[in-house]
Amino acid sequence: MRPPTGKNTVQHRGDTPYAGLVLVDQPADDGNGTEPNAGLRAGQIAATAPHLAVIGKTGSGKTRSCLGPNVVLWGDRPVVAMSSKGDLAELTIRQRSMNGPVYLLDLSGEVRESELHGIEVRRVVADPCALVTNDDEAANMSSLLHAVGTLGAGGTGSASDESAQWKALATRPLANFLRAGGWLPDPEDPSGEPLWGGGIAWALAAAEDIGGDEDRADPEAPVDYETPNWDTAYLRTKALLRSRHAQSLLAAKRRDPKQRDSVAINCLMALTPWTLESVAGDGTGVPFRPSMLEERGATLYIVSPFDGSAAPAATAVIMQCINHWRKRVGRLDPLLMVLDELANGAPLPALPQIVGEARGLGIRMVVGLQSSSQFEPRWGSAGLKILRDTFPAVLIYPGTGAAEKDFLEDAAWAAGEEERTTSSTDATNRASRSRDRVEAQNAADLLPRRRGQARLLAGGGPGLLVSVPDIDATSLRAG
Repeated sequence: MRPPTGKNTVQHRGDTPYAGLVLVDQPADDGNGTEPNAGLRAGQIAATAPHLAVIGKTGSGKTRSCLGPNVVLWGDRPVVAMSSKGDLAELTIRQRSMNGPVYLLDLSGEVRESELHGIEVRRVVADPCALVTNDDEAANMSSLLHAVGTLGAGGTGSASDESAQWKALATRPLANFLRAGGWLPDPEDPSGEPLWGGGIAWALAAAEDIGGDEDRADPEAPVDYETPNWDTAYLRTKALLRSRHAQSLLAAKRRDPKQRDSVAINCLMALTPWTLESVAGDGTGVPFRPSMLEERGATLYIVSPFDGSAAPAATAVIMQCINHWRKRVGRLDPLLMVLDELANGAPLPALPQIVGEARGLGIRMVVGLQSSSQFEPRWGSAGLKILRDTFPAVLIYPGTGAAEKDFLEDAAWAAGEEERTTSSTDATNRASRSRDRVEAQNAADLLPRRRGQARLLAGGGPGLLVSVPDIDATSLRAG
């Protein structure tokens, strides 16, 4: 049976991502309950799983046929949509603005107003100081920035044992800077409205200045809570915030100068992305807070360049959104994260763990990749294997070839075996027959061949071919 012609009607309010339309009628359930698409008719939306990896080479159309439709189809529930350029926002912003407020975190500095179609958009910035509200959050943010900070400096995100040691020693001092740059009690009226400490710009400046000699400080001089340096950061967190990280900064300052400088260098490496104007902003942007997504139908668009220069900033925001939902399980609408070019734009260090637990947190993920091999440089060979084994649904576009051989071979194996009879004739013209058990399908047969189609693997079986029409060929663009 051929798929429906004309505009494809796509109406989806399910709890799982969209992965195209069933191409041909599917047989009824065979009783084992492993095929989620059993019994569906051609033209119906294919059933997937809580998280979906969408794999297609550049130009394969995955943004217009899967990532974009997912953003639109989540309706009045919250969405975080990331891409390496403004195409995903341009494609979906009009529809999303009908559901609720739209926020734009442009870490490239290249999104044109024309791409926003005249929609009221609130531009926001990624400020780690605004993303933390207590010592634990500051420590976790510091660890995260140390883990991915070298990406902003042109590194790969990997670390030697020695550098890992210095990152560990710099974790609490950096947490101190992050807290010192955030919201602070008013020294003159501690019970009054808190004061903004200057944000990441202040924290970066403070990390660059060791400060004075504490043994020569004038005890009669007024307390300085303004000058960005190590001394002021210590005073802010010790006297105003009562932070348990304060003493660690003082201890780091008292170390041997070479050790102290190593701590400072690691703090600065973690903050490297905020030396870029496109990341730090021009001072007019509002710091993004995950609570902004609690408003009905809210959308956050993130543009994170493919070169990884802003990856730590994007990662920090996405991880805080995940943590925000983690602390409010069952109280917020499910959050959909559509993350294109994830390995370059926001390589979440704990991605293998997140894939395993995000569903229980009320989070659904759609991850766009050119190849699953992109997992390896960021998460290592063990992480690559874990992600390939645990992603509950995969959508493979034409042209991926042997790169996704593991997925396809596993799917062919899951199809089971069948008995085949072969016959032959010997030199005396005597016929003989033999029976062999062979795989019912082979990996090559599962590859999608035509543009507009893809292979959906979900439920552990061989999956099915689905139709993935361009968004303009669907009802999602009507009107």
